Amino acid sequence: MARVRLSRDNSGLLLWVRAVLFGSVTAVALFATGFFPPTVSALAALTVGALAAYSGPLASVLLVAVCALPVLAADFVAGVLFLLIGFGTTQYLGDRHAYGFIVIALTAVAVTVHAQWAVIVLAGYLLGSARGALAATVSCLMIEIAGILLGHPTFGAVIVGGTPPGVVSFTNLPADALSFVWLRESFSKIDSLGVISALSGAKDVAVLGAQAILWGAAAAAAGLIRKPDRPHRLVALAGVPGIVVILAGLSAITVTFASVGVSFNTIATATIVSVLLTFAATAITKWVFPLKSAKAPQSLHGVRVEDADVDELLSTIATAEEALASRHTVHAVVLIADVKSFSAMTESLGSVKSAKLIQSLRDLLLPVIDAHGGAGKSTGGDGLVASFADPRQALLAAQAMQKTLATSKLSATPVSIRIGIAEGEVVLDRNGRPFIGAALNLAARIMDLADGGRIMVESSMLRSVEMTNLHDHGLFQLRNIREPVHVWEVMWNEGMTPGVLGGEPARPGNDNGPG
Repeated sequence: MARVRLSRDNSGLLLWVRAVLFGSVTAVALFATGFFPPTVSALAALTVGALAAYSGPLASVLLVAVCALPVLAADFVAGVLFLLIGFGTTQYLGDRHAYGFIVIALTAVAVTVHAQWAVIVLAGYLLGSARGALAATVSCLMIEIAGILLGHPTFGAVIVGGTPPGVVSFTNLPADALSFVWLRESFSKIDSLGVISALSGAKDVAVLGAQAILWGAAAAAAGLIRKPDRPHRLVALAGVPGIVVILAGLSAITVTFASVGVSFNTIATATIVSVLLTFAATAITKWVFPLKSAKAPQSLHGVRVEDADVDELLSTIATAEEALASRHTVHAVVLIADVKSFSAMTESLGSVKSAKLIQSLRDLLLPVIDAHGGAGKSTGGDGLVASFADPRQALLAAQAMQKTLATSKLSATPVSIRIGIAEGEVVLDRNGRPFIGAALNLAARIMDLADGGRIMVESSMLRSVEMTNLHDHGLFQLRNIREPVHVWEVMWNEGMTPGVLGGEPARPGNDNGPG
């Protein structure tokens, strides 16, 4: 089954949303510690945000590096641990968009305003079950580690298991952050056992683990609602906030097993804030950034999608021949067509007009192929290629293509195509369109025999089809085809006379034709 590629409308706007999120997280982190002067913190946040508009991974690295400085000043070992975990996170969750990384950073900020469950559930809804669950689980673990090092037993409605006073404190930071003299002083006060002792002395370890599992499960559940054009908007608007309510309820139950309690008011506040934010974000996503499938016709017939498929199939052939043979190689009918005398046409019209004409030809004929049950695409130049499961459908499609082109007003310059059809083994891409194979080679060689406006087929394909509008051209020795091939012409228009083929006839053998 072909994998569906998903994208979002208004995706260009998402780059600016990402920039704002990166900049905001950086600003909140730096202003909260008070380590840098306000102007420096603001400049750093603007720099991270601007970089995020162009490269999510680079912005992730810069955010980690900038935010690590106050931690290094407070405790050198904790700062090094922050850098290691931060850079590791950018490596595994800082993909080309860095959405997984921004989930972690946003969750850390959201905890301070009781909105962490909104970020977690939205991570699954926006990124999908697998990526969302991973980002949510890592977010929970990072917050718990931060709480342990800071010595906090809770962060709002989140149990973090720390014991005061912790090993990191931002109350006695150096006054002159820009001199970097503090780095030498922090290094001289290294206490490696302090961090180890804090981590090993964490309370409620079972609760911390259960909490991380709940967050990951909630994100995975939200990801099930992430479908292109479905479910209905009302289902998403009710379902995603509903998962927040369920997560809040299960978290409240988990909290009862912790040694440090969280008040009902805190849990209720976190639930209300998270539900409202989730509802608003889901509505904005559904109306402004809806998901769409790349299998839509305009993407299916686009050149860029086709080139991507070719690259992927080449990689598959090189690394997994057995998988290719079992999953992509089939027996099918292949149709191939190209424009007769296209080089001369390009010289006459010019490259730009020729390109527009070919695109118009694709737009005219690919729907004809689709309507007859074929899977078609451009060959990347002036040609089209398609596969069919039924020989009769391929023949009907070929005739419809010629008739459609003959009655269209595509261009002031006459345009004609020649078509070759053959049956045999072929490798299909993920959308069921011909890529390579014996049938494709044979169809191309048969097509080369014809002039414009002609349909040529090989005899084996006709044995299961009853047609009367055929002309027998006999056997031909085709280039790079070992055995002679019996070639027939489909007379698709009333009053047509057989064409003169430009190939090397072979002596008749034992081929009995289409009967």
